[in-house]
Amino acid sequence: MLLALLAFSIGGTRVYHRFRFEVQRETDFTLKESFDELEASISSGVKAEDLENRFMRITPVSPELLDTAMILSDTIAEHPILCKTELFRKLVTHRSIAGQSYRFMVMNVIIEQSDIKRIAQHILKDLFIILGFIILVFNFIFLKIMLRPFKITIEKIRAFSLQSNETPVFSKTTTSEFQQLNDFLSTMLQKNQQDYRTLKEFSENASHEIQTPLAIANGKLELLIETPGLTNIQLQLVEETRDALSRLSKLGESLLLLTKIDNQEFATHTPLDFSELLKKEISLFEELATMKGLRFSSVVAPAVQVRMEASLARILLSNLLKNAIRHNVDHGWINIELEPRALLIRNSGTEPPVPTSQLFQRFQKSNGSGKSLGLGLAIAKKICEVSGFRIYYQYEDGVHTIRVEF
Repeated sequence: MLLALLAFSIGGTRVYHRFRFEVQRETDFTLKESFDELEASISSGVKAEDLENRFMRITPVSPELLDTAMILSDTIAEHPILCKTELFRKLVTHRSIAGQSYRFMVMNVIIEQSDIKRIAQHILKDLFIILGFIILVFNFIFLKIMLRPFKITIEKIRAFSLQSNETPVFSKTTTSEFQQLNDFLSTMLQKNQQDYRTLKEFSENASHEIQTPLAIANGKLELLIETPGLTNIQLQLVEETRDALSRLSKLGESLLLLTKIDNQEFATHTPLDFSELLKKEISLFEELATMKGLRFSSVVAPAVQVRMEASLARILLSNLLKNAIRHNVDHGWINIELEPRALLIRNSGTEPPVPTSQLFQRFQKSNGSGKSLGLGLAIAKKICEVSGFRIYYQYEDGVHTIRVEF
C-alpha cells in the first residue's frame, strides 16, 4: 500500500500536467474553429458588428497593423453566468476580408488549474481506495491459501518432542520454498532425535556404569575398615576415600538429573498441592536444623496449587532447604513463607564471595565448604525454568533470601 501510494503520488503529478495540457489544447482548437466560423461569416456578407458578443470582438484596423499570426494566451474576465472573474483562453489575430482589415479576439472559458488538480486528486483517491481494497482482500485470501502449508509445518514443529520416537511428516506443497523448508526440517529433526537418544543412552549408561564400581569400591573400603590392626592414620585415609567416593556418586546423580531436566524428560506438569509437599519436606529437615542449633520457623498458606512434576518439586524444596541449612552460621535461623504466588526462604549466613546471580551457575559455592558440590542452586534454577517459575537470590545485611515466583 505504501508503494502504491508513492506510485499514485508520482502518477498524479503526471496526470495533472497531462490533463492540463489536453484541456488547453482542446480549448485552443475550439477557439480556432470559432475564428474560422467568424471569418467565413464575414466573407459571406454578414456584418462584423452583428457577430460580436461577450466572447468575440471584431475591430476594424488600418492595413499597416495587419498581423496574421495567431496569438493564444490566458486572460482574466468576468464570467457571464457566475458573475465573477474566471480564467479564459484568448485568441488574437488579424485578417483582411473584402478589402477591410479586422482585429479578431475570441475568448472561451477554460478549466482552472485548481479544478484540474481537484479532479485529478478525486480520481486518484477513488482509484487508490479501490486498489487498496482489492489488494487487501486479495492478499488476505491469497496469503491464507498460500501460507496454509507453512502454518501446518509450524503446528507440527510446535507439537514435536524429542522424547517422541516419531518424526513429524510434513505434507507436500507446490511452493518450492516451503518444500525446501519441510525437507530441511525433516532432516534436522531426525538428526536431533538421534543425537538426543545417543546423549540420553550415554548419560544413563555412564551413570549406571560409574555407580557399579563406586559401590564395589565402597564395599571394599567397608571390609578394610573392619580389618584389625589398622592405625588411626590408615582409618582416616580410608574414611576420606569413602567421602570422596560418596561425593563422586552424588556428583554423577546430580549431573544426570541436570541432563534429564535439559532433555525435558520431566515435561509433564500436573496440579500439585505445594503446601502439603512443603510441610512434609519441612518436617524432614526441621530436625536436622535443630541438631545444628538453628532456629526454624515457617508460615505455609493452605492449599497452594502449582503445575509441575511432583519429583521435581521435591528436589527443588530439598535443595533449597539443604542450602539454607548448610550455608548458615552457628545459632542462626531459617524462615520459610509460602504465599499463593511465591515461596520465600530466608536464612542467616555470611556474605557469599561471588555475586548472588552467579550462584545459580554450576559448581559455584557460596563458601569454601568441601561438602557442597555447587550444583544445588543450578538444579533449582533448571527446575524453575522447565516449570515456568522465576527464582531470585538476594543477600543483604547478613540475610540470604531466595524467592521462587510461581
